[in-house]
Amino acid sequence: HPTCASKHRSFFPFLLKPPLQVITKMHSLLLLPAMGLVLTAASLGQNAGISFCAPTNNSTGASTVLTGSFGSGTGSDLHLEVTDGVPGEFGYFLAGNEATSGVVVSNGLLCIVGSPTAQMFRYNIAGGGQNSSGVFDNSGVFQNSVGTSLVGSGFDVPDAIPASLPTPILAGDTWHFQFWHRDTPAGLGSSNFSNGLSISFWTGPVPVAGMVSIPAGSFDMGSNASSGAPYYNNSNQQPVHNVTIDVGFWIGETEVTQGQYQALMGTNPSYFSGMNRPVDTVSWNDARAYCTALTAQEMATGNLPAGYEYRLPTEAEWEYACRAGTTTEFNVGAALLCVDAHFNYSAHSSNACGTAGTNSVGGYAANAFGLYDMHGNVYELCLDSHAAYSGTSQTDPFVTGGSQQIIRGGAWDYDSYECSSAYRHSAGPNDAYSDLGFRVVLASVLVP
Repeated sequence: HPTCASKHRSFFPFLLKPPLQVITKMHSLLLLPAMGLVLTAASLGQNAGISFCAPTNNSTGASTVLTGSFGSGTGSDLHLEVTDGVPGEFGYFLAGNEATSGVVVSNGLLCIVGSPTAQMFRYNIAGGGQNSSGVFDNSGVFQNSVGTSLVGSGFDVPDAIPASLPTPILAGDTWHFQFWHRDTPAGLGSSNFSNGLSISFWTGPVPVAGMVSIPAGSFDMGSNASSGAPYYNNSNQQPVHNVTIDVGFWIGETEVTQGQYQALMGTNPSYFSGMNRPVDTVSWNDARAYCTALTAQEMATGNLPAGYEYRLPTEAEWEYACRAGTTTEFNVGAALLCVDAHFNYSAHSSNACGTAGTNSVGGYAANAFGLYDMHGNVYELCLDSHAAYSGTSQTDPFVTGGSQQIIRGGAWDYDSYECSSAYRHSAGPNDAYSDLGFRVVLASVLVP
C-alpha cells in the first residue's frame, strides 16, 4: 500500500539560509476593484518605497525616518510610519505628485514643493476623514491624535489624496511622501522633516477562484508543548521563534482537488478516487509542475503580471495560514477531536476516528482565515527544504538546497499530534504517497 512507507520518513536538517527579500504588494484599491496593487522599488526590501532627499538630524541628534509598507493598511493599503522624532512634538504627513531635491526650511529640507505643475498636500485638513496630525511619544514614534487617522500609529494612506477635489491613486501612479514636525518645545516656529519616500503603484494579479487573501503579520512559529501525551512534542518543533510574514499573499481555501489537477494536467494520479477529494500520490516535483502550469495559464490570460507566480507555500507561510492568529496546538484549540478534522486517532479523547482514505475537501469547519483541512486529510507539501530552526526572529524565512522537503498538517492515517499547527515532517522531492497532497499560494516569485 502506498502509505506504508510514509510512517518512516526521516528528517535531514540543512543550514538555514537568510530570508529572501520579496516584492511587497497591495490587495485592493477602492477605485480599481478588479485589481490588486504592487509596489516596485529599485531594490527589494522590507520597507516600501525609494527614499529621496535625505533627512537632517533634529534636536535629539537623530534623523526622523519615514518608511512604508503594504498589506495591512486601509484605503490604498499603504501604511506610513515615522520614528525618531522629538518626543511630544506635533507633526503631519505631506504628499505630492512630484519630488524635488529639497528646499531648506528652518532645520530641515522640504522635499515636496508645490508649483504650477506639481501638487502638494498636507494631511491635517480640518474636518477630513483621513487627517493625520499627532505627536511623537517618548520613544520617538508618531502617534496620531484621536480621530485624525484610521490607526493610532503612523498613517494609512487613503485611496484618494485629500484636496478640494480629491485626486485618486491609480495604477501606474507614483506619489511622494514626507513628514513635517516641530523640532523643540521652545521654538514652535522651527521645523524638521523626514526623508522623502517615492512609491509607485502598479496593477497586480487577479487570483483564480478559491484563493483566500492572507494579511501580513507576525506569529510565534513552533511549539513548546509537552513531550509526552497527548502532544508528543520534540526538538524538531523547537525552539519557538518569532516570524514576520512581511507581505500578504493568497492561498487556496482547500487542497488542490483531483478535479482541478486533472483539468490542468490531464491526468489523475490519486490512489483514492473522487473529483472533490484532494489529489494524492503526488510528489514535490509533481506539485511544482502543477504550479508552473497554472502560472503559465494565468500569465497567458493577463491575470498574472511579472514578479508573481503560483507556487507551494513556504513553511512559514503555511503555519501562519494554519494558525490564523491562534496560539494553541491546533487552530481549533488545545485539542483535536474526531469532529474537527479528518485524521486517524485523537489522543485527546482516546478515540479512533474511523478514517480509511481521503475525504472530500471542505468537510469540516474552516479556520479563522477561511481555510479548510489545514489539519488532516492529506499532508501538504511546502516549498522549503527541511532544516532545524535557528531560534532567532526572522522575516519571510525560506530554506533551499536540502535533500528533503517539508510537509505539514498531518493526514487521514496519522494521529492528532501529527496534525498540529507546528508538527513538521518531510519527504523526498520524488516521493509520492496516498496521504500526500498540496495547496497553492499566489505570491512573489521564490526559487527553491
